[in-house]
Amino acid sequence: MKLPREFIQLLLTFDAERMADEVRALPESAWQAHPTGYPGNRAVPLVSVRGEQNDLFAGPMAATSWLKQSPYLWQVLASFQTVFGRSRLMGLAGGSEVPIHSDVNYHWYSRVRIHIPVITFPEVRFYCHDQSVHMAAGEAWVFDNWKMHRVVNPTEHFRVHLVADTVGSSLFWNMIQESLDSKSHELTRRLLAFNPDAAPKLKLERINVMDVMHPVEMEVLAEDLLADLLASTAENNTAEAVQRFVASVRGLYQDWKCLWAMFGADAAGWPLYERRRNRTLRELYSIKTPLVLHSTGVAATPAMKARVLGSCLSTPLPETI
Repeated sequence: MKLPREFIQLLLTFDAERMADEVRALPESAWQAHPTGYPGNRAVPLVSVRGEQNDLFAGPMAATSWLKQSPYLWQVLASFQTVFGRSRLMGLAGGSEVPIHSDVNYHWYSRVRIHIPVITFPEVRFYCHDQSVHMAAGEAWVFDNWKMHRVVNPTEHFRVHLVADTVGSSLFWNMIQESLDSKSHELTRRLLAFNPDAAPKLKLERINVMDVMHPVEMEVLAEDLLADLLASTAENNTAEAVQRFVASVRGLYQDWKCLWAMFGADAAGWPLYERRRNRTLRELYSIKTPLVLHSTGVAATPAMKARVLGSCLSTPLPETI
């Protein structure tokens, strides 16, 4: 999600030692490889689809057995008073990194990721655009993951963050605004101590991806990317290709409105939605001129595929175009 600045530290702090004790109590079998295959990156699912050992974004979320046996981690999440989607412990081995990338898919348009360092070291750095910070153990941070970002662990030790994805409640966004409005020397951070008698309710996503995307949502998502692309078209050699790209995408959501007026989300219309979506996919990949987004330098076609085409319909995209 795009934010007013690269990094925002929140006004909550947590007992890092208590969190670390719960992390160390987890068995080795709790840890799984990072879904991207980044070397040295591992994760423990805490909130996942159906509470299972997976990295899925879409589906009803539930607490995993690992979160249920970690009462303070549960209290930490509940303290933000918002609803959570996929949430994990993310481990980064010594001498490893999370390579530079931008989060462009549908999930990230409306969600922000909270980072709470559990086990970390002063040398570990988080980079976003042209800024970098060390997130200290027990702090809480959000960052603009639309911008290019990476994490580097140059130490010999395993670093662990609690990361939680949320659309954000009004209370949560008020907390963000409070942090933005306060100068660093004026901040009073609230410590959430472990309460052995507390059993707070944890709000979890059940609805995150629709079977058929509403055409108004499609238009908003698409036009946001198109505006970014149009900002990078000063070079004459891309003008014609950009026009083809824009016309193809706008044609998709215009026809999607017509199909929605006839079928809504009814399964009877899915074959027509699928045919129209796949046509747009072929049109975009037929444009051979390299087109990139102005703000990040990310290729425009994969970005549109990740944000819109891959999430506008529950039927899978074709394996070949």
